[in-house]
Amino acid sequence: MSRIPIVMSFDENYAMPACVTAYSALRSKAENTQYAFYFLVRSCMPFEVVEKFDKLVEQYHDTKIEFVIIGDRLDTAAINDYYPREAYFRLLIPELLPMLDKCLYLDVDVMVCTDLASLWSIDIGNNIIAGVKEELLDKKRYKELELPSSDQYINSGVMIINLKIIRDENLTPKFLELITKGYRYVDQDILNIVCYDRILFLPLKYNMFFSYSMAKNKIEKISLLDKVEDVSKKPVIIHYLDKKKPWNTSDDRVLLFVLWYRVALKSPYHYDHSMYTLNKRRNKTIIKTWEYRSTIEYKIGQIITFLPKLLKKLIKK
Repeated sequence: MSRIPIVMSFDENYAMPACVTAYSALRSKAENTQYAFYFLVRSCMPFEVVEKFDKLVEQYHDTKIEFVIIGDRLDTAAINDYYPREAYFRLLIPELLPMLDKCLYLDVDVMVCTDLASLWSIDIGNNIIAGVKEELLDKKRYKELELPSSDQYINSGVMIINLKIIRDENLTPKFLELITKGYRYVDQDILNIVCYDRILFLPLKYNMFFSYSMAKNKIEKISLLDKVEDVSKKPVIIHYLDKKKPWNTSDDRVLLFVLWYRVALKSPYHYDHSMYTLNKRRNKTIIKTWEYRSTIEYKIGQIITFLPKLLKKLIKK
């Protein structure tokens, strides 16, 4: 089976969540599914960052990882406090990866829960992109973007992109003409403007917005409640698209955050949310206790205490 190409874009500050996203995809894939990750970055990543991603290949030998350097090509793009310049990088994918006819695109704030072969196998026909519809978007924004109607507008965090059609129809220059306009949702607005009327809607399970799980009153008004509750039981991809991300908040009461923490702890970064919370509280005594847990003495002690339990289970059997 050929590898499923997954493209992501980020800078050094978002390397950790990007690694967690890639790891979540790998840990939840079927045995015969293979992924090729293409990471779009402005410049070379530090060795310690690349080393973390190399560990993914060490653990999943059939995986391919490639960093694609963009440089200063999009330095004229308008940015805001929420969206970095790297968000625009996905507009260059058809040009950067000429050997691919289509690809999956994932934001770094998503967590993959199951195999992505079903998403990859969706035929988007003559459409340019496919994604999940933004149901909670302010209707006034469609007028701001000069779209014919509010019927088509997707979230760009999870997409199938028809790279061949974009190249054949020379759409990349049309994307780049709009990067200085200062749209609120930057690349997402641009994609929806240029691709309007040639967008395929994907089922909600492929991009389960975290905000839906927290906005019961809003989704009741647009008759989404039943669908959201059903998808929440078994999503394919969870998207933490609010400003509050699992890695920048100490709110560990939210179930969907806890799911991310569990994956992050096992990733190459070994992101420990409990340690993050402790650091926020500056509790040095407890921090030292957690640091001790990484020492050889502690690990030997764990093995010693584990052996009697193991022997007891074996005796019972």
